[in-house]
Amino acid sequence: MKGTCPPTRAILAMAPVLIALFTGLSADHARAVIVATTLGNTTAPEDDFGFANVGDKGSTGVYLGYRWVLTAAHTSAADITFNGTVYPYEVGTDIRLKNPTGYELSEYTDMRLFRITEDPYLPTLKIAETRMNVWAEVVMAGNGGNRSDTTRAWTVTADYDNEETWTWTATDPPGDLQGFAMGSGQSVRWGTNRVEPGMFAIKLSDTSSFLGFLTRFDQYGATAYEAQGVGGDSGGGVFHKRGDQWELVGIMNAVSTYPNQPSSAIFGLETYSTDLTFYRDQILEIITPLGGDANLDGIVDVVDASIMAAHWGRSDGVLWAHGDFDENGVIDQADAIIMADNWGQSKALAGTASEAAAQAVPEPSLVVVFLGGSLALLGRRRRLHGHAAC
Repeated sequence: MKGTCPPTRAILAMAPVLIALFTGLSADHARAVIVATTLGNTTAPEDDFGFANVGDKGSTGVYLGYRWVLTAAHTSAADITFNGTVYPYEVGTDIRLKNPTGYELSEYTDMRLFRITEDPYLPTLKIAETRMNVWAEVVMAGNGGNRSDTTRAWTVTADYDNEETWTWTATDPPGDLQGFAMGSGQSVRWGTNRVEPGMFAIKLSDTSSFLGFLTRFDQYGATAYEAQGVGGDSGGGVFHKRGDQWELVGIMNAVSTYPNQPSSAIFGLETYSTDLTFYRDQILEIITPLGGDANLDGIVDVVDASIMAAHWGRSDGVLWAHGDFDENGVIDQADAIIMADNWGQSKALAGTASEAAAQAVPEPSLVVVFLGGSLALLGRRRRLHGHAAC
């Protein structure tokens, strides 16, 4: 790299600019999780983390259960596709989630919930209660396009006094930086990474921020399917296996960029995801239905009893919608007791479209704060370099 600093040190000194993973420009700008070692990973792995629950709505949404989808708030509530079937958005159920107090954050975070009108008959995901250990391995899954099939390299001419003047010239490897060009086509894909040390407060705008963690797209010392989020992955899921239980630990929100970068898939870039342990109780309060409400209409009645009776004694992949209210994989007396305890009760369905509509889409700038014993600014606020990464 041409400049006054050695290549590696220069890149580290030039703190990458963080951007929201906006997806509203055109279909060509919606891209998937980039995986360094394969163009595949478009079907569930043998040790399935919940691949089928990651859906395509232009950007990405994750099906939590009970007809609720979780996504990034800077994307829209919309019809979403799971397993090739389109499930319509239930108008009026869009809810913008709020940040915990005590962290000097905006009132609202960069996540929203919305319901779909039909049950996709997918398992309920477990949302993590406890934060992961440093360097914990995670699976990242999001929707969008492919990368090129070969590694690319660039020579970078960098003016460290004026980041707008960075120029990138394609060259033979190794060059100054390596990665991949973006390809064509679109699909839901998964990859792996490790969680870097620290907890971060990410400010997307004055009205949108979140508490999260980061993963780095490593070229050396990487995981088996090293992954990086790119435009279109907003709302994608981050999963971690604790013991023998897969958990949803994060939602992808933002990525870093190098000035004037020619691609979103360059080694050294980072993905920032919401840490769901800080938002779990709020989410569950909204989405958890009355025990016994199999058809999710807000009341426990004879319709629900008929559904449970029709599946009584089954243990072949049954779900809440079949009458498995304790979600232990079998419909039995325990489920009947849950229904009896709530018989005739009703619960108002959550969702206020007006609340969500009142919240502006984040402006294209942010601040990153590392949370230790106190708040310390890691990087100054910067404007985006156009929409190149989106």
